[in-house]
Amino acid sequence: MEGIKAFRYFKKTNIIILLILIFVSCSALIFINCFTIKILSGSRAYVNGESHYSKGQKDAVRHLITYLYTDNIEQWKLYENELSVPQGDGTARIALIKNLNTDIIKKGFRNGRNHEKDLDDLIWVFKNFKAIPFMRKAINEWRQGDILISQIDSIGDEIHKEIINGHLTVTSRNYFLTKLSDVSDKLTINERNFSNTLGEGTREIRDYLIYTNIFFVLIIFGSVSLYYNTMIKRLLFSKNEINESNKYLQTMITDLENIKTDLSKEIIQQKKIIGTISHDIKSPLKYIVLIGKYLCEETKKTNNSVSHKYATSILKSSSQLYEFTNVLVEYSDIYIEEKRYEIVAYPFYDLVHKKIELFTEIAHNNNSVIFNKVDKNLISHVNNRIVAIILHNLLDNAIKNTIFGEIEVGAFADKNKFVFWIKDTGIGMDQYLIDYYIDLFKSKESEKLILNNFGIGLHFVLELLIILKGNINFSSVVNAGTTVTVEIKY
Repeated sequence: MEGIKAFRYFKKTNIIILLILIFVSCSALIFINCFTIKILSGSRAYVNGESHYSKGQKDAVRHLITYLYTDNIEQWKLYENELSVPQGDGTARIALIKNLNTDIIKKGFRNGRNHEKDLDDLIWVFKNFKAIPFMRKAINEWRQGDILISQIDSIGDEIHKEIINGHLTVTSRNYFLTKLSDVSDKLTINERNFSNTLGEGTREIRDYLIYTNIFFVLIIFGSVSLYYNTMIKRLLFSKNEINESNKYLQTMITDLENIKTDLSKEIIQQKKIIGTISHDIKSPLKYIVLIGKYLCEETKKTNNSVSHKYATSILKSSSQLYEFTNVLVEYSDIYIEEKRYEIVAYPFYDLVHKKIELFTEIAHNNNSVIFNKVDKNLISHVNNRIVAIILHNLLDNAIKNTIFGEIEVGAFADKNKFVFWIKDTGIGMDQYLIDYYIDLFKSKESEKLILNNFGIGLHFVLELLIILKGNINFSSVVNAGTTVTVEIKY
C-alpha cells in the first residue's frame, strides 16, 4: 500500500508539472504572437510612412521646378504643402530622439500623412528597437534624408527670393535645376536604403519569432502527449489496483452477477474519465492546430522550405490527434448517457458527406478518392451519433489501407432494417483478422472488446453495434480490397 501511495504522489507531481509546462508554453506563445503582430504592424506602418515621405518629396520638387519656370504662385503653395510631409516625419524623429511629449511626436507623424491608427505602433517600434543595428542604420538613413530635405527647403527659399525680386535668369534657372536634380537623386538612394534596411531587419526578426513559435509548439505537443500517456498509465494502474482489491474481496462475494455489475460500472467510470481527459486536451490541441496553420501560412509566404516542412508536419499530426480526440469524446459521451438515446430521422447522405469532407485531404495524400453513393433521399432512424462514430472509424481504416485507389460508401433501407457499407480497393484483410473480429463480436461481451491487440478503431465499432443490436460482415480479397457491411434492424 505504501508503494501505491508513492506511485500516486509521483504521478500527481508529474501531471502538475506537465500542466504548468503547457500553461507556461501557451502563455509564451500568446505573448510571442502578439509581439510578432505588433512588430509586423509597426514595420508596415514605417514602410507606408516612407512611401508618403518619398511621394511628398518628389511632388514638392516637381511643383518647385514648375514654379521655377512659370513663376506661378499656386505652384509655390503646392510645393510648400508637399514638402511639409517629409518635414513632419523629420520633426517626429527629432522628438523621438529627444524623448519629447507624445503629442508632439504624433503631430509630426500626422503632418507626414501617417494613419492615425499607426501612430502608436510607429512610436513603439522606434523606442523599443532604436538600439538594434538594423533600426539604428534605418534611423541614420532617415536623418540623412531629413538633411537633404532641408537642402531642398533652402533651394526653394532661394528660388522664391529670386522670383520675388525679379532677378531670376536663364543661367540661375539651370543652376537651381541642377542642384534640385542632385539632391533628388541622393534622396532616392537614401529612401531606397531606408526601405531595404527596415525590410531586412523585419524579416530577420520574423524568422527568429517563427523558430521560437515552432519550439514552443513542439514543447506543447510533447507535453500534451506525455500528459495523455501519463493519464492512460494512471488508468491502467487504477485497473490493476481494482483487480488487487477484488482478490481481497473475493471471499466475501458470493454472487458472481454482482461482481460483473461492479466491474461494468468501473469500466464505464473509466470511460467517463477518458472522456474527461479528452475534453481537457481538446482546447490545447485546437490551439496547436491553429498555430500550425498560422506557421504553415507564414513559412509558405517566406519560402522557407525547411520551416514550412516542419510546420506542415505539426499541423497534420495535431489535426489527426484532434479528430481522434473528438471521436473518443463522442464514444465516451454515449456511455456517460448510459446508452440511452432518442430516435431522430435524418438524411444519411448528409452524414456521409460530412465524414467524406473530413477525410478528403487525408485520402488525397494517399492519392485516393472517396465516393458517396448514398441516395440523397434516404432517411435513417438509427442514432446518428453512434452511426457517425462507426462510419468515422470504418472510413479511417479504409483510407489508411488504400493507396492509389477508391473508397465507396453506400446504403439502403427497408421497413425492417438499415444497411450501409464501405467498399475500398486497398490491401485487403487477412482471413485470420476477419475471424478474430467476427469471433469477438459474436461473444457479445462489450467488456472484453476493449482488450485488444489490433488497435481500438474496429473495437469501437463492434462495441457500438452491440448497443444498436446490429451486425457486421467483412468481405475481403488480399491486395484487391475490402467491403465492410453494417446491418441494423429496427
